[in-house]
Amino acid sequence: MSRTYLNAGRPLLMLGLVAVLGAGLAACQSPEQRRYANLSEDNNTCADFGARQGSREYTDCMLAQQSRRDSEKLNALERQRIATQNSKDSLEMVRKMECDREAKKDREAGRRPRNCH
Repeated sequence: MSRTYLNAGRPLLMLGLVAVLGAGLAACQSPEQRRYANLSEDNNTCADFGARQGSREYTDCMLAQQSRRDSEKLNALERQRIATQNSKDSLEMVRKMECDREAKKDREAGRRPRNCH
């Protein structure tokens, strides 16, 4: 295999490694522990804003914190989807370039070139 082809797989390999490490780290906390940590963090944030527990401002603040967290999760998933698609596109482009290169060699050798499409 050519060095170019091997180097093209690196983004996909790195993406896979990051996904595996992220999943492993997320598994260190149970869902209940994560929920409690998020609730505690949100409570502290709202308290820092001056909202007293039980007040309308506190409820609004807690809802805003949850909404922020949900948006962060959606954004992270979208970034992951885009990175995965970019990796797939890059690998397909490299495959096409390799095929075109081999087809050119075939033509130069007087053989029928392969179809790369």
